[in-house]
Amino acid sequence: MKTKLTTLDFASWGGLMIFATSGVITPICLPEISKTLSTSLSESGGMETARNFLIFAALLLAGFFALRWGKKRFITSGQYMLAAGLLMASYSQNYFMFVASLMIIGIGGGFTEALINPLVIDIHPEDSGKYMNITHAFFPIGVMVSALLFGELLTLGYSWRVMFRIAAVGALAMGVFFNSSRFPTATANEDSAWSLIIKILRLRGFWLFAAAIFFGAGVESAFTFWSRSYVEIYFKNVPRAGAVAVMVFAGSMAAGRFLVAKLSEKMSLKMIMICSAVLGAAVSVIIPFASNLIWFYTLLAFAGIAASCFWPSILAEASNCLKINPTMLFVMLSCVGIIGFGLTPWIMGVIGDYAHLKIGFFIIPVFFLILVLLFIIEWRMTRKAVGGRQ
Repeated sequence: MKTKLTTLDFASWGGLMIFATSGVITPICLPEISKTLSTSLSESGGMETARNFLIFAALLLAGFFALRWGKKRFITSGQYMLAAGLLMASYSQNYFMFVASLMIIGIGGGFTEALINPLVIDIHPEDSGKYMNITHAFFPIGVMVSALLFGELLTLGYSWRVMFRIAAVGALAMGVFFNSSRFPTATANEDSAWSLIIKILRLRGFWLFAAAIFFGAGVESAFTFWSRSYVEIYFKNVPRAGAVAVMVFAGSMAAGRFLVAKLSEKMSLKMIMICSAVLGAAVSVIIPFASNLIWFYTLLAFAGIAASCFWPSILAEASNCLKINPTMLFVMLSCVGIIGFGLTPWIMGVIGDYAHLKIGFFIIPVFFLILVLLFIIEWRMTRKAVGGRQ
């Protein structure tokens, strides 16, 4: 099967890289930010929760707006808001100003996350699973590039504020790129946004996919947010070493998504996700026992491969199984995913304050095991549905 790419594919890749940068920049710089603003582990985890709360709200608004006025203006506006929030964060003098900046970043990120996914469906309606995984591979690539660049600059002694200003310039450039791109005509829809939401909520399959994306996103955010701090606490190395941990996880996620895009031509997404969840459970339960950096990096790489497929594959599988407007479906699933993405770091931070961050890492294999159960249930439900139609 030949891969056919357009200019808008490249714009979507860049948009997800900037979205990834806006999310990973705080955990990469977290030890330095915590020293500057004097925050605890739970307050640090709360930063991610605050950002993701606004992403959640923006996702819903973007769904309503896009159905009425189209995707282009809101994807473009999202990049500009990311730029504004990142610049504001670089000038923050206290915790509350920094959290307010993250909320602006969250609004911009919400518009980006809500609309790039259905945009991929508009561009490639016939092979969405493959192209969703290819496009989403650029999210961890953005994490990886950011971790490498910012970790190196921090090691060289540059302020964390400089990192936010660099990211702001990148978001502004992507906003201009989207604004100058030509968007395809989306599939017409006769239902209002509210009627679509009600229809989706009545679908039993929606709640199964929603639960799956919640835990899949939680796994991804747990490693992305806390890996650098984990290295800082337990291995006592320079900032570069913690950034490399994030880069290893992100790089393996990117490789995993390209691999899934290839494997999806030969085997079902359901089987890929079940195998990934089993691998993730086996690997993540060992991670807190890693005794050195090399061992920790190796386990992170396998965890990244295991976690790579969930978000894009769950969206693609939901679009295939639930025959309803994909824009609002993706918005609602992404809302649930963002809740998982935002709550998990905070829960781990609370556990870290009361016990140790290492103890917080044990919720990750639990999430993987829940995913195994959910995918098996979904597989059996789909087989029954197919059998009932025959």
